[in-house]
Amino acid sequence: MARISDGTKREAILDAAVVEIARHGYHQTTVAMIARRAGVADGTIYLYFSNKEEILFSLFERAMGRFISEGRTEVDQGASATEKLSRIVELHLTLVGRDRDLAIISQVELRHSLHFMDQLSRNQVGEYLAILGQVVVQGMEEGNFRADLDPVFAAKAIFGVLDEMATDWVLSRKNKRLESQAGSALDFLFGGLGVS
Repeated sequence: MARISDGTKREAILDAAVVEIARHGYHQTTVAMIARRAGVADGTIYLYFSNKEEILFSLFERAMGRFISEGRTEVDQGASATEKLSRIVELHLTLVGRDRDLAIISQVELRHSLHFMDQLSRNQVGEYLAILGQVVVQGMEEGNFRADLDPVFAAKAIFGVLDEMATDWVLSRKNKRLESQAGSALDFLFGGLGVS
């Protein structure tokens, strides 16, 4: 009988947590519910996570890791800042729109706790904002973005627009693909950045 690797078990626990927390809410979800969906014993959860809060942090870190990895790949390409930003916006909306349950967690469940938001904004979100800031600086240097931009503020504004679009999509009852709105987002963002 094949043995499941530790990494696979950890991922199965996280995948199960996404479904349970999205359906029942963070506070109503128990470790036992997550374990049952993952097909592991309750105690197995504690081999990988010290508590339910750590599971929630890990879900967000895993999702942000994907954003950061994809964003870094785009920044490392030899494209113009407008091309890079276009691709990052498309990727962001595609990654969020790919998993509605995870989007519910990142856009709704995590927002209920100042502790979560404080921890998260200092970690992965800060790294993602730095990637966006790099693109803004490049656009300014190329003369494609306004010269009077504050790159840190611009990066936060870009993230804020994408974040609000994701929240609206999660809360909306319409069955619209999130990534289909990338063009509208880019028109708005490019207008603010001064792209002609």
